[in-house]
Amino acid sequence: MVLALGALLVTAFALAAPAAYAAWSGADNTAAAQVLTWTAGDGYTGYTSAPTTAVAGPATIVFENSAATGNTTGMPHTLTFDTSNTDYNTDVSLNIQASPSDSSGGRHTAEVTLTPGVYRYYCVMPGHIMSGELTVTAGSGGDTTAPDTSASVSGTKDASGNYVDSATVTLSATDSGSGVDKIEYALDGGAYATYSAPVKVSAVGQHTVSYRATDKAGNTSAVKSVSFTVVAAPPQDTTAPDTSALVSGTKDASGNYVDSATVTVSATDSGSGVAKIEYSLDNGAYADYTAPVKVSSVGQHTVSYRATDKAGNTSAVKSVSFTIVAAPPQDTTAPDTSASVSGTKDASGNYVDSATVTLSATDSGSGVDKIEYALDGGAYATYSAPVKVSAVGQHTVSYRATDKAGNTSAVKSVSFTIVAAPPQDTTAPETSATVSGTKDASGNYVSSATVTVTASDAESGVAKIEYSLDNGAYKDYSAPVQVGTVGQHTVSYRATDKAGNTSAAQSVSFTVVAAPPQDTTPPEVSASVSGTKDASGNYVGGATVTVTASDSGSGVAATEYSLDGGPYLPYSAPVAVNRAGSHTFLYRATDKAGNTSAAKSLTLTVVDSKPPTDCPEADDRSTVFVGTINTGIPNRVTTNGCTINELIEDHAAWTNHGAFVSSVEKLVADLRSEGVVDQREAGAIKKAAGRSDVGMPHTARTER
Repeated sequence: MVLALGALLVTAFALAAPAAYAAWSGADNTAAAQVLTWTAGDGYTGYTSAPTTAVAGPATIVFENSAATGNTTGMPHTLTFDTSNTDYNTDVSLNIQASPSDSSGGRHTAEVTLTPGVYRYYCVMPGHIMSGELTVTAGSGGDTTAPDTSASVSGTKDASGNYVDSATVTLSATDSGSGVDKIEYALDGGAYATYSAPVKVSAVGQHTVSYRATDKAGNTSAVKSVSFTVVAAPPQDTTAPDTSALVSGTKDASGNYVDSATVTVSATDSGSGVAKIEYSLDNGAYADYTAPVKVSSVGQHTVSYRATDKAGNTSAVKSVSFTIVAAPPQDTTAPDTSASVSGTKDASGNYVDSATVTLSATDSGSGVDKIEYALDGGAYATYSAPVKVSAVGQHTVSYRATDKAGNTSAVKSVSFTIVAAPPQDTTAPETSATVSGTKDASGNYVSSATVTVTASDAESGVAKIEYSLDNGAYKDYSAPVQVGTVGQHTVSYRATDKAGNTSAAQSVSFTVVAAPPQDTTPPEVSASVSGTKDASGNYVGGATVTVTASDSGSGVAATEYSLDGGPYLPYSAPVAVNRAGSHTFLYRATDKAGNTSAAKSLTLTVVDSKPPTDCPEADDRSTVFVGTINTGIPNRVTTNGCTINELIEDHAAWTNHGAFVSSVEKLVADLRSEGVVDQREAGAIKKAAGRSDVGMPHTARTER
């Protein structure tokens, strides 16, 4: 058995020393009625161990930040009692800094006198968020409770968790009554010995350390034990350590460090372990690296570094470069603050069960020092993590921030309501699926099909949707599933809600076929005329034109025709031509691939089966006029042999302008159905009728 304490450097200091602060030093003084021990290690988010309670009166404060307590990087920490927050006891001013490399090996003590109440303690090192509370009671009668004990094992481990060469067992005990008097240990079933320093065990093999503690009232704790295995060191190390460096500090917009920069060097060695790290500032002599290097001189700087392992291998030199600039003018602007509330909401926007308030602050000057918050008008507390509020009811969180120059922002607040969770959800989600894509005549999907799955849950809400293609493994559904493989397919699907209920699997089946060859050939079109002919081959009374189209590729999409130079109209049924005279009939077809056939034509002549109809007035102008308005539309001959202008009768005697407009609207509706004019032309004629002065009194027409 070997007992060992590392010879490490410790720096301890006190920020202030009022009457309640008795003494502190790098070694134990005369023990007080109780001993309170804090330990720290590699972490910067919390102490490794810390007491939570004590009794009023004299106390010995022990703060240890050493290799024995888990500090393998040399990181310094402080144990500082908060005297600025009146929500806590402020009668003990204590600020101890310790690191494994200081003169006391990282272990320091201080004698103080505690009073009933709560003390807040924290680490003041930049970037560290270690804090806690110590509750002090007034004490009671005789102590009948034995101390609480714990043990930790440290050392270099191999891949199997065995300790290489040696293991160090660190014991600790706390007693909130009379205080710890002694700790004892026994190695591998041997006799108990008094514990005064971490126990180093170097013998190869399995080991067990049993331990117990006795307080000053004579109460002895139950025996506990910790077991571990020590193995021999691996073969000689010939590989130098791996090294890295990190530069930290406050940066300006150009990336320069303001006032100072701190260079933190780290090294790892999987063989013999790191023996030392060295650094050189701006090509100066190399010095041992024991703590992060702070550089404050304005200008450009380079820190070179290297490490040597316990086998004597030294790494190649690496370096980091950076620039330090002077601090900007004094900051007089308070931080900007904001808050967000998160959690599960109900349909009314209330938070179900709880809500979490996240605060943030930014400061472009000196930087944010602290954020504080108050819940429902209570006292302000320091914000270190999002605040979870669970009480049912309305709540308000007020918040503010202070920068490092002491500027405090105006108070802001955020309000919200928390309601109790609804009854437990035991119903699975509702699910459905649709298949989309281009279908052929048999209902098969051409080239690909897309399956869209939906789910709804009226209670806890949908957590996830899953699908399986052709009996494959289920996958998370995040977007419609496109299936492009030719053949028959089945997509199964299911959904799970936030309460864990999963719906029964459902499925949709479909077939994907290959796309037909690309169609580049327009349709074939033909037309035939039917009706009663006279001896000259003219159609008596009228003729009917029937158009047919076929397409062996993509299929016919549309058939169109034009009569006597009119606009092309959709062909849906045989076209009757009843107006006497010669006629030209054009026709064409377009397939689903967009190919349009060349226009074909036929001519025919219709003769009346009865005497010709008298037109209301003679008007063979080339374009349609409504009153004095020229619409620009061709003055075509209609099915009864009269021109459009002759049927408008704008020179007739109308009772009023409205009667004329109504007559024109009926006329263009008939012409539209007969195919004489298209929709645009019909609208233009009706618009001209409304703008004309036909049917208005003479005085009104003169004014227009």
